[in-house]
Amino acid sequence: MKHFKKGMIYTGIGVYSNFLVQIIVNMVLSRILTPREYGVVAIMQVFIIFFVMMVEAGMGPAIIQSKNLNKRKIGTLFNYSVIFAVVMSLLFGLLGNLLTAIYDNKIYLSLTWVQSISVFFSGLNVVPTALLNKRKKFKAVNFSLLSGNIIAALVGITSAQLGAGVYSLIFSAISVSCINLFWNMFFTKIKFTRSLDFGPMREILMFSSNQFAFNFINYFSRNADNILVGKFMGDAALANYSKAYQLLMMPNTLFLGIINPVLQPVLAEYQEDVVYIRKTYYKIIHFLALIGVPISVFLHFSSKEIIFLMFGNQWHAAILPFSILSLTVWCQLTISSSGAIVQARNQPSVVLRNGIISAVILVSSILIGVSFRSLTTLSIFLSFGFLINFFVGFYRVVHITLESKMTEFLKEFISPFCLGTILFICLLIVQDAQITSVLLAFVTKIFVTMISVGGYILVTKEKNYIIEVIRR
Repeated sequence: MKHFKKGMIYTGIGVYSNFLVQIIVNMVLSRILTPREYGVVAIMQVFIIFFVMMVEAGMGPAIIQSKNLNKRKIGTLFNYSVIFAVVMSLLFGLLGNLLTAIYDNKIYLSLTWVQSISVFFSGLNVVPTALLNKRKKFKAVNFSLLSGNIIAALVGITSAQLGAGVYSLIFSAISVSCINLFWNMFFTKIKFTRSLDFGPMREILMFSSNQFAFNFINYFSRNADNILVGKFMGDAALANYSKAYQLLMMPNTLFLGIINPVLQPVLAEYQEDVVYIRKTYYKIIHFLALIGVPISVFLHFSSKEIIFLMFGNQWHAAILPFSILSLTVWCQLTISSSGAIVQARNQPSVVLRNGIISAVILVSSILIGVSFRSLTTLSIFLSFGFLINFFVGFYRVVHITLESKMTEFLKEFISPFCLGTILFICLLIVQDAQITSVLLAFVTKIFVTMISVGGYILVTKEKNYIIEVIRR
């Protein structure tokens, strides 16, 4: 618990600084770029994630889980990561030709080559970051991220003000990856070796191959909507949908971003003690549900105010999709934590099978939704997909990984949903008041939410639960 709390504190600094940078840069660019221009950035982001995943190749979690890696083996793995980074960055640069043909926009010819620099640095950073996490050096990892984010914010905003347009986000991303690599190399002292012995790769191959396959499948299930919306509904529709989805994922960034990176390194030491892992994870699930359910309700009722205050009035088409999708925040927040627990139990094949099932559910929902050529309909079907994926995914995790019963697991959600019901009624009353000022309406809803959540915690057993977690 000491390692877990310490890791969360340092990881929180890195995650929240990254979140702040993204918010600031996005708020600036959203008022400079049109939805169509922002659609170009959204399409680029889809493929950036894919190539970063490819260059990582599942090595990070495999290095964390392995107990037999010495300095020589780590140096050899770093050599292979450099080769992967060079190949993937070159392929990403060439991707511009394909994107130009698909989306009929020549700007991708230059954008991909500039972004390939970030892909290259990200590839070099895989082994150093994994090694720091394995050693539980969370302070060093997030110092790198914090310093990189500060510089990235300055680079992104300055370049936007100077008229760099869509390149501003790319310059910002390059800055982060470059600074992170510099510091992580400094902290780990990793050096090139003359060896390309395949032995170290063979040691982590089973875990990393399953992890890579899961990441590959998960990528397409999570990005099929962006690819299909961009192709069949246009750049403007994609930009509005991307804004809604970006806001949907913010709670994941804010909370799981500081929990998931710590879960596997800390709990991997107890991979055979299923009782300890189950007890620990159920407490985490209860905490995430207690946060996620009220956030879902708050975001649903505050969708208009959030969109207008953060991005401006030109993004009004993103309001309804965000309002619908926000009701599933609690699903996202809880199910997204399950992968780290399965990894900690050293069950890479279970990770892969869960990913395949999740992909089938989500991609099917997306295909049905996109066929209607409506962002609202897509949001409804995708929300149902998230809900189905929650029950199916957790059924497998609870039974296979945690060796428990679904009824025991679902008990952790009773109190959070009671809180959500109370908050829903309170915000519905505020909504009916029809406050005309966007800022005043937003502040009022925040106040009502804080009073409702705080009051519920004080008069229920949740107060004792929170005190216990803090003291431990």
